[in-house]
Amino acid sequence: MKKVGRNEPCPCGSGKKYKKCHGNSNLIEKEPTFISDHKAIENILKHKEAEELQRIQQQGKGRPIISTIFKGYRFVAVGNRFHYSKSWKTFHDFLFDYIKILFGKKWGEAEKNKDLENRHPILQWLHIISTYKKDILSKNKQEVISSPMNGATFAYLTLSYNLYLIAHNTHLVHGDRLHKRLIDRLKNIDSFYPAFYETMVASSFIKAGFQIELENEEDSASNHAEFTAVSLKTQKIYSVEAKHRQGDKGHTGIGYQVYKALKKDLKHERVVFINLNVALNQDNSGKLGWLDDVIGEMRTLENSELDGKEAPQAYIFITNHPFLYNLDSFIFPPAAVAEGFKIPDFKLDSTFLNLRDALKSRDNHIDMLDIMKAMREYDHIPETFDGDIPEYAFDKINKPRLIVGHKYLVPDRSGKEYEAILKDAIVMENEKKVYGIYQLDNGQQIMAACPLFDKELEVFKQYPDTFFGVYKKNSKEAKDPIDLFDFFHGVYRKSSKDKLLKFMEDHPDYEKLQKESQEELAFIYCERLVYSLLSQNSKRSLK
Repeated sequence: MKKVGRNEPCPCGSGKKYKKCHGNSNLIEKEPTFISDHKAIENILKHKEAEELQRIQQQGKGRPIISTIFKGYRFVAVGNRFHYSKSWKTFHDFLFDYIKILFGKKWGEAEKNKDLENRHPILQWLHIISTYKKDILSKNKQEVISSPMNGATFAYLTLSYNLYLIAHNTHLVHGDRLHKRLIDRLKNIDSFYPAFYETMVASSFIKAGFQIELENEEDSASNHAEFTAVSLKTQKIYSVEAKHRQGDKGHTGIGYQVYKALKKDLKHERVVFINLNVALNQDNSGKLGWLDDVIGEMRTLENSELDGKEAPQAYIFITNHPFLYNLDSFIFPPAAVAEGFKIPDFKLDSTFLNLRDALKSRDNHIDMLDIMKAMREYDHIPETFDGDIPEYAFDKINKPRLIVGHKYLVPDRSGKEYEAILKDAIVMENEKKVYGIYQLDNGQQIMAACPLFDKELEVFKQYPDTFFGVYKKNSKEAKDPIDLFDFFHGVYRKSSKDKLLKFMEDHPDYEKLQKESQEELAFIYCERLVYSLLSQNSKRSLK
């Protein structure tokens, strides 16, 4: 570049001479330094963490729902395909249409033309749903309406959601042909309920964090399970069988289903799901009426041969979904139990000599425990596309949401309002209030309380850890010694070896402890804390 003379106009366009502007020797030429607002970045990360935890609570551990709005249309990705509509305000809206997209308009119209009692179950459900919707809409003119699900609505949305999860998460080894075969089986009334149950089992694995692959059952060269499941946590591979009993049998025998599931020569460790398909779960005492008979039969079968051979080990899940018997009702609680077939430490009544053995068993069977957790905690059909809390997303609560890190107008004792940042908050359920700590611009912190609507309290109970927009673990009473151990281990597992030894310097085996690794010391210390606490509680109960 040509050198600029000191008396020439400055190239910056200021109109000044170069010597009076950027040629001034007092000016410092230096690259600008980025000054990060660590607190702001930290808050963003905390909010993102809470959003993801909240999404998992709604959607499970499979691929997240991928959706966006463009030019008034809601687009939803399902695997490598996009579907769109102007009318999808909620994820339920999409699910109501998704089955129709998969099954096709021609099939639906043909079923509609039949008498109601001869229609496919899906069309019978839609008839009940349509009647129910008309009744709701006649009483409420809001754009988004929230109402309890009857059995028919739950059945329809569950099937649609299961099919969405399979298409969105499954690696189809043999292409779309296998998915089409599943749809064809669902269209056929004779194979509908067994195929429906297979979708329920597959969705449980997906929500628990497994990658599943549908198997090509038309290949007669080898035996096949319903699908193969790979745990993303342990990388273990399982062959999964799903057996649906016919209804109205008058008993709860599962011998035939166990035989059919175990007789196959499968590649991987097997997991068997059996749906009892009975109308009731609880007896008059409130217990599972069928539990003792089913577990007793399984344990008898363990001692019998299978076609002259010893039966293989298996994890067996017994489930029952009474919503199919309660299509017009709003009460249809499901039930599920897991039992190890020839797996001694995975029984409903398994006992352990000590905490270490119990933890070892827990780790050995962690995949199956994750499935039980998914069935218990991720059984909700998402209402929003992005994991947002529906009550806030659809303006069901006419009041700003309290989010840590956001600014609010807070009154002082005289009633004068100031802008302040919410730093922390706690819900007092018995008082129906939130107590928040707010920071004013001058750094002063004040505490202020505000009432909670009943709807807000319901939301808090459903999302206690993310209610304030950041992850804030709410303390819960430990259910058993393993819960206690997990709590203590979460606190001390990263403590230094010196600190752990300091904690245990009065222990009689201190010399031996000095030779242990930091990892083992943390385990021992937490294990002894549990025993100490249990001992103290035992002494208190005797007084």
